Amino acid sequence: MRVVVPLSLSLLLAAGVARADRGAASRVDPVSAAPPAGISIHEWELRRHDGEPFRPRIVPPIEVLRRGAVKSVDRVVYGYYPYWVRDLTTIRWSALTHLAWFSIEIDGTGAITATHGWPDAATVDAAHMAGVRVDLAVTLFNSASIGTLVGSAANRARAIGNLIDRMEAGHADGLAIDFEGVPGSARNDFTTFVRELREELTRRGRTDAGISIAGPAVDWSDAFDLDALLDQIDLYFIMGYDYFWSGSSHAGPTGILRTTADWRPFTGWSALRSIARYTSLVAPEKRRRIVYGVPYYGREWTTVDDSLGAATIANVGAVTYSTARAAVSGARTRRWHDGIQTPWYAWNDGGWHEVYYDDEESLAVKYWLARAQDLGGVGIWALNYDAPHAELWDLLERMFAGEPDPPPGHRRNPIPIPAFPFHDERNTAEGPSHYFNYYSCDADLPEWGREWVYAVDVCQAGTLSAHVPEYPSVDPDLHLLAAPLEGACLARAHLDLSQHLEPGRYLLTVDTYVDNAVELEGPYALDVEFAPDPGTTGCASHLVCAAGACVCADPARTDCGTACVDTASDPAHCGRCGAACAPGERCSAGACVPEAADADADADADAGADADADASADGAEGEGAGDAPTDGPPDVIYVYVDDGCGCRAAGGSPAGAWLVLGLLLAGARRRRR
Repeated sequence: MRVVVPLSLSLLLAAGVARADRGAASRVDPVSAAPPAGISIHEWELRRHDGEPFRPRIVPPIEVLRRGAVKSVDRVVYGYYPYWVRDLTTIRWSALTHLAWFSIEIDGTGAITATHGWPDAATVDAAHMAGVRVDLAVTLFNSASIGTLVGSAANRARAIGNLIDRMEAGHADGLAIDFEGVPGSARNDFTTFVRELREELTRRGRTDAGISIAGPAVDWSDAFDLDALLDQIDLYFIMGYDYFWSGSSHAGPTGILRTTADWRPFTGWSALRSIARYTSLVAPEKRRRIVYGVPYYGREWTTVDDSLGAATIANVGAVTYSTARAAVSGARTRRWHDGIQTPWYAWNDGGWHEVYYDDEESLAVKYWLARAQDLGGVGIWALNYDAPHAELWDLLERMFAGEPDPPPGHRRNPIPIPAFPFHDERNTAEGPSHYFNYYSCDADLPEWGREWVYAVDVCQAGTLSAHVPEYPSVDPDLHLLAAPLEGACLARAHLDLSQHLEPGRYLLTVDTYVDNAVELEGPYALDVEFAPDPGTTGCASHLVCAAGACVCADPARTDCGTACVDTASDPAHCGRCGAACAPGERCSAGACVPEAADADADADADAGADADADASADGAEGEGAGDAPTDGPPDVIYVYVDDGCGCRAAGGSPAGAWLVLGLLLAGARRRRR
């Protein structure tokens, strides 16, 4: 979790990642170096509250909890609930899917050493009534003890038995494993521990039980075999905080979004880089098991001055969102860094202080990134750090209310290239897509910036050529894909891409190269051409190319060789191409019918419409008649009868015992005839 890179080390990493030759460039793996020793926010908070007595919970009314069971979010929202927090009324249950009760403690032998008031029936019952799953968090923060625990079959078995017993005793739905400082030498043993935990849950008939793992923002020791772990667990919670921590030499955001040139001397890691790294380790479908945890806290240091990222003198401590909010609502002035999308403030009381934190504006960008990267959702450290304020809950509901329609240029809504040559000018900093990080064409090149995505349809074999110019301090790269996946890369180029294609649909991305952990984004001009192979032919003039096939532009029309026709009404092609109607016949709904019969049908339709209009007019003479439409019959009206209450609703299917007034109207029409 402690991921800040000291200045000397950051320069060393910069030397490793900077590229003199694009072909020789490679990314810096997170296992390349370790940060200085320190203490995580989870451990620091647990130790700070050690010995506090368990306090009775303040529980919301039952009706509030029941309303919370109707979820207002479409992704996982996983909140850590520290045992020392007692007020459950400030949680918006409808916007929470998982609650991790933090925590019981375990040692290297597998023995439970502290329970901190677990079982907590009041919290578990409230969460269950609100449709929220409860995971019992178990913590171990000592590297040597972790190695001892997972390295011994006997210790693993003892720990697993104890944990499941405690989980079941408190009626929890699963376990949240928070082992911090897992040594790289214990990588395989830790995976074995998790696999055996899953097997024992299954043996006990608890296939419904969930397992989550709290993982570091940067896996410095390469201790987590993420792909293997995701075969056993439900969620991997990235602790996306402590990028700047208590021992940092410069003040900065604990949950920094990205690295810009002015921040690069202080850190090379960020939320964006952590997500890019983790998603590169697993198949696309496993991204939905990754949850990105955000901080509901910031950090305060004393500093040498009030400059951005000032050198620190001493760590003061963590600052909850509520505390920071009160400060900027009072005497402190909120500042904002647009590059890293982070608020902060500073003041002097005989010496300078700086606080960096997250608020509604900065968290919105992180939530957007989690959705853009197709993660399973987001997590919170910790619940009630925002109490009693509601705006962060409002934000969760806005950002995860449902899948928004993708804008043009998104990987799910690419910009079509209608003809060649094609020219387009845009800015990668404004790219609506933010999914592709490491393409399989050259998997070592970091390209986790924003991208624009284009659709290329070709209906004859040939060579596609794409070009972007060289720009100072801006580096758009070209990628040709067979599908909207990193592993479907066919070709990649810095400036000029050329690739022979067979008929089909392809995607062309203009992505942002990342140099020395900084995205080189900016404006670009794209030119695309296509040279068909000699002897091949394209689509006829009346057709268009779509996904490698020549088709009619209007899907309701049929290709009849020389033209696209409406076989539902064209008498020369009635029902199918070349099926002409006889003299005196017309084509109606794809069938040839006599002119007179068709006229009779039209007359019947007109008479029916008149009768409907009469019925509508009769029905509109009562309440609301002045609002009745005049251009046709209204929707069918259903009357719902419940305990003597008659309520009217138009349109969709009723939810209870409905009387269809439309049937009565139909009967009235028959009687009038």
